This record gives sequence, structure tokens and C-alpha cells, in this order.
Amino acid sequence: MLELKTSTSYVAQIVCPLDMSKPISEDLVKLEQEGVIVYDALYKEMVLVIALLMCIICDNPRASELLNHLGSSALKYCHVCMCDKTENPDELSELRTMALALQQIVEIAALRTEQEKIEMRKLYGVRETLNPLFSIHVDLYRCLPIEVLHTLLLGICKYILKQVMAGLSAHQKAEILARVKSFDTSGFQTKMYGNVCQHYKSFVGRDFKGWSQMALFILGPYLNVGQTQVLLTYSKVRGDICY
Repeated sequence: MLELKTSTSYVAQIVCPLDMSKPISEDLVKLEQEGVIVYDALYKEMVLVIALLMCIICDNPRASELLNHLGSSALKYCHVCMCDKTENPDELSELRTMALALQQIVEIAALRTEQEKIEMRKLYGVRETLNPLFSIHVDLYRCLPIEVLHTLLLGICKYILKQVMAGLSAHQKAEILARVKSFDTSGFQTKMYGNVCQHYKSFVGRDFKGWSQMALFILGPYLNVGQTQVLLTYSKVRGDICY
């Protein structure tokens, strides 16, 4: 879609990712199987370029869309494995693969009534939409790295903070505010302003990034054993990512 005043193209506003992926997947398949003849400016001659897809970088919501997954609000909320909201999240579930996804999609498509399809989509966490990316000879479920924003900052940090705040009394919230005000943030890029206990629901990624570094110190007395362990593990994972 072209806006004449700004000459800016916003294709994603009118075309869904799977529609846009059709010509892209065709080019990727051609690059992998046949290659493309292009001019090499260094050697000053025509060369054959063959390229293989290694990974697709995107956020979790977009990854779900590209994998025919129903998203994080579904009963099977993970696009990487078959974990269920009713199950113990500490236990490892069956990993999703291209072969498994194609089998599930065929099963859903073969059902006669829409109600049966709805139930099966809920059971598997996938939709039977035609996906051009599945024509690429690579397991897409192994080519979509987990992204940090929605998995860690808007995932672990967000929901632990919500759990803790929801169980605090007015007196305890006053203590939290006092802890925040007395906390030395000179070594942090993110600062905490205003009434944290009131505004935490509207926090964005950068706010949770700051909280993730302060949480164990500020919320320490109000965390249960499980929440403490999760934040300790998160700190280790974050350290491994950064260093």
C-alpha cells in the first residue's frame, strides 16, 4: 500500500504474513534447489549462487503465525512443544516438528464439520491454513529461535511481577515503594518512576528489563520459593546471553 504523501509502503497492514510468504518461499526453494545466476563485482563474472535457509528471526507471535500455531492464548500455548495449560509447566512435553504438524493439519482438514475442526484445532494448537513456507526443505520448528522480548521480559518477568503484586496488602505495597525509592539505580540504564505498584500493568519491555535486574533485591521478601528459583535461573540465562 503506497501513501503518496510519504512514499512509505505498509504492506503488512493489508497482507497477512502467509500471503507474503508465497513468493518468498518460491525464491528460497529455487535458491536451494537450482541456484541463481548473478554478476559478481569482485571477480567481474557471472556466478551461480546457491543458498540454504538457516533460520527465520521474528518475535513469538509472528513465529506462531508462520507455523500455523494458534498463539500463546491457545490451550497448547507453545509453538515449540505440545505443552498444555492444564499440565505441569516444569515437565518437558513432546517437541513439535514439521512431520508432526503436517500430520495434524491433514487430520483437521479431513474432518467434515466445523465443530469437529474447532475441537481438533484446540487439541493440537494448530490451524489447517495452507502454508507456502512448508514447501521449503527445512524443519521450520528448528529454524525459529526463541526471542527474548516475549519469552523473558514480557513472559517470565511480567507474570511473576503480576503474581507478586496481586497478593500484596496496602502496607506491603508501601514497603515495595520505599524499597524502590531507596534502591541505587546508578548502574542501571532503566530507572523506576512513579508508583510502581499502580502502573506495573502498563509496563513495556524496557521496564521489565530494569525490573528483572532489581526484582530479587526489591521483591525478595515477598517471593515464594518457586518464584525465587525462576528469577535466579533467569539471571543466569540472561548472563549467558549477554556474555
